[in-house]
Amino acid sequence: MLDKILSKLILKDVKTGKPSYTVTAFVFGFWIINIKLLLAGMQFGKFKMSDFSGIDYAAASAAVGSIYVLRKNKTIKMSNEKDGE
Repeated sequence: MLDKILSKLILKDVKTGKPSYTVTAFVFGFWIINIKLLLAGMQFGKFKMSDFSGIDYAAASAAVGSIYVLRKNKTIKMSNEKDGE
């Protein structure tokens, strides 16, 4: 049952049309980072969200972006090897 739910959450790569964990991690990670930025410093009753500085935002975005870029780099190398270059 959990496998069926997770398979519906995984996004497909635009070029290949196959499910991609890295695309899913990038998209969901980027949304979570932006939600954290929007809620930073807000207080809900006794619960207060911690501050989220520009450096924190940049570090989190770089970490999520590096996962996606690494995948793209690996895909390009694999396609070049298939072409015989």
